[in-house]
Amino acid sequence: MDLTAFAARHALAVILIALVAVPAILAAMAVAMTGARTAREPRVIALATLALAACGAGVFIAIARRIAGGTPFAAADQRLLDAIREGVPLFAAPVFARLTHLGDPWFLALLCAFVCAALVLMRRIGLAVYLAAATSAGGLINHALKAAMRRERPGGALVPLPESFSFPSGHTFGSMVCYGMCAYVLMRLAPRRWDAIVVAAACMIVLLIGTSRVVIGVHFPGDVVGGFAAGGAWLALCVGVAECVRRTRP
Repeated sequence: MDLTAFAARHALAVILIALVAVPAILAAMAVAMTGARTAREPRVIALATLALAACGAGVFIAIARRIAGGTPFAAADQRLLDAIREGVPLFAAPVFARLTHLGDPWFLALLCAFVCAALVLMRRIGLAVYLAAATSAGGLINHALKAAMRRERPGGALVPLPESFSFPSGHTFGSMVCYGMCAYVLMRLAPRRWDAIVVAAACMIVLLIGTSRVVIGVHFPGDVVGGFAAGGAWLALCVGVAECVRRTRP
């Protein structure tokens, strides 16, 4: 099957299905894991953390190697980008252009600052410091990865192109870490019955932001997948370490 032709015909339908299916699946998995007694053991958490982080890192490295390899992958990435943009109706593009601001660095910083302030008021100082440290370190990691790859942005964007490099997508990486960590904090504080809603909402927002970067033409699809992979790996490590420490603390 020609992936680019399929994307050109059904891009919006695939996006909408993913926005419903992926959050629902991850929410169900989160509920199952939090409800399972063995899944709450530090050893199981550590193994799951390492497995998720390794998967994310493996996907990122695989994409990075292909980008470094030159023309064949870059050409395929460009064709897929063009097909997705062709398959999204004109009326939907401005919607994605607005939604992408949910992943702007200033907005993510403001969100994390608000959550940290709320945690301080609740006297959860350790959790506030950890949230700030995890998200700040994530930003530094993303900048380092961009500087190492130095991939140029695609042409023909609907908005002015950022001055930073393209791979991995900073909006995708940052939203994965910030919304993911904020969801983790909410799951720590809210009743367990809210877990599915929290996970689904965070997942949907992150998917919307990642998708928007391709639709408005400021990132290749490979950039966004790389952002999901690297951001997911860092998020898994941060959550896993926090949970292991919490469950081994006397």
